[in-house]
Amino acid sequence: MNSTLGHYRVRGLELAYHAYGDPTAPPVVMIHGFLDHGQSFADVVAALPEPRYVIAPDLRGHGHSGWVGDGGYYHFYDYFDDIRALIEHLALPPFLLVGHSMGGSVAVGTAAILGPERVQALLLLEGMGPPFQQLDASVERLERWSSALRAPAMNGDVAARRGSRRPMVDRAEVADRLQRMNPRLPRDRAERLAESSTEAAPGGWVWRADPLHRTPAAKPYVYEEAASLWQALKMPVWSLYAEDAGWYPDRLRERHRAVAQLTPGVVPNSGHAIHQDQPERVAQAIVALGRGQGLPPGIKPGEPTFG
Repeated sequence: MNSTLGHYRVRGLELAYHAYGDPTAPPVVMIHGFLDHGQSFADVVAALPEPRYVIAPDLRGHGHSGWVGDGGYYHFYDYFDDIRALIEHLALPPFLLVGHSMGGSVAVGTAAILGPERVQALLLLEGMGPPFQQLDASVERLERWSSALRAPAMNGDVAARRGSRRPMVDRAEVADRLQRMNPRLPRDRAERLAESSTEAAPGGWVWRADPLHRTPAAKPYVYEEAASLWQALKMPVWSLYAEDAGWYPDRLRERHRAVAQLTPGVVPNSGHAIHQDQPERVAQAIVALGRGQGLPPGIKPGEPTFG
């Protein structure tokens, strides 16, 4: 399904979003993960069995969105406000919110801020957060972050960061890399993602995401703050994990118990990129959750089996 590219501004930074479908249909906002982009949900949108108006933003420094300029950095809290600004820009009525991986953490914070009056329900795809960090390791973490910013490309301007991206000779090479990262990815899907996730540059094609994102985060991920956001969620929440993810966040059951209306589920034949591996099942989950129904067939109820 084709999308329309739209833009809006947050404190002067131009951000992008991809709109699919009829604006009069029930709205769904889909937030991508780290170094990904909004168009990675395209196969989920195409598989929706009912009309939906889908908004898939490119987070700042990802996809078609602008990169922070001189002296700037990507701070996680900015994502919450960016999505809130997008909702206000589009004047969206109450909507269903979907978040994958890092986008799940963005969705949780956004839903906690906006409340159930705006966010009707929340679908998290491996989106209950990364491993927790200890505050007594703050000095070491901040030293790693500051040292990473000393690298010549990271310490330069936007042009220097853009020029530091290593080109791939063509999009066939991009598709090859995507399939190596995710062996479940069919070739046709890999080729579509190769097109939407790269842009032309001298010597070939480069990933769209700002390499500044690859520096270690300055902000720690701690249980107390995350739990306060989970506890603020007053809407139905589905938390789906891949059966074959190979890794699950620490204290996952405890994380789930912090959410009042949480339904856990496991998606078979899927790795971390659930929306790419099983777009049909994700689409069915969106419709079922929006209708107030239970988990659809093909998604196992309960939490994943821990090794």
